[in-house]
Amino acid sequence: MSFGLAGLMPELPPRRVARGPLGVDIGSAAVKVLRWPGKPGARPDFAIRPLPPGAVAERAIRDADTVGRCIAEAVRMLRAPVRDAVTAVPSSAVMQRTLEMDAEMTDIEIEAQIVVEADRYIPYPLDEVCIDFRRLSGNRNDVGSIMLSVCRREIVTAYEQALERAKLRAAAVDVEHHAMERVWRLLARRNARDGLMAIADIGASKICLHVLADGRSIYCAERPFDGGMPYQRSTASFAESAARQFEQVLQLFHSSSRHGHVASMLLCGAAAAAAGLAEKMQHSLAMPVQAANPFSRAGGNAMVTDAPALLLAAGLAIPGDGDD
Repeated sequence: MSFGLAGLMPELPPRRVARGPLGVDIGSAAVKVLRWPGKPGARPDFAIRPLPPGAVAERAIRDADTVGRCIAEAVRMLRAPVRDAVTAVPSSAVMQRTLEMDAEMTDIEIEAQIVVEADRYIPYPLDEVCIDFRRLSGNRNDVGSIMLSVCRREIVTAYEQALERAKLRAAAVDVEHHAMERVWRLLARRNARDGLMAIADIGASKICLHVLADGRSIYCAERPFDGGMPYQRSTASFAESAARQFEQVLQLFHSSSRHGHVASMLLCGAAAAAAGLAEKMQHSLAMPVQAANPFSRAGGNAMVTDAPALLLAAGLAIPGDGDD
């Protein structure tokens, strides 16, 4: 199934696109645009453009025109003829609930049931939200589980508008942790270990911890983080601060989870390649830690250097619905 915040919005195009979409990661300090090549093992095309301060603040797009111009600049650098794009809203902007419904119900019947019982699940008027769902599993007695996702329409609209300003078509507006689930397939093959895998995203102004079990997101936590200016991020103090923050988040996860303990961690985000960071976190957390690289078969020093920062864009750009 394709996951995008559009389950009850039939006008939005399906997630699957013929040539593969552009993955557009809109961060607080930069936009990253990536396109997977048609040939397996070939080097992906990507471009990173900085954003002016204030265009994206507190994980929300404040100036869609400015963000759109930066995306357009990145697309021009790629010289890609593709106009379909997939972007993602922050996981923290999405409310999710697991619901039980008849496993034999069709998608249309599930949608109708959600609308009828919306006041039980959704704390906003239906015309103020975008909604989607996906089936999780079938349980006993013909009862199935679905994951209902709800996001304020104004948030989704801002991301769509940013793509439109760049002359792109929003093939889907996804959720960050679902993009992480898709890219997990590339990471897991090269980092196979028993137990849970954590992906630690270190951005310009926040950190986010994703915990995955067999490729499914089971935990996502985000908190503000000021680890210093970019030129300071090669210092030992930055590594120590990041390690301390993630140690606290992991403690919260382990204290409330029945899934077991995290066995390994991959780093992604703008600061993931900071000198000494992986080594410091590995020592502090007592688990294997390394920078994420979904492009390990692709050549070029630039690709290796930027790989951790491009992880989300890579997940968004994976062709198809990601739920094979």
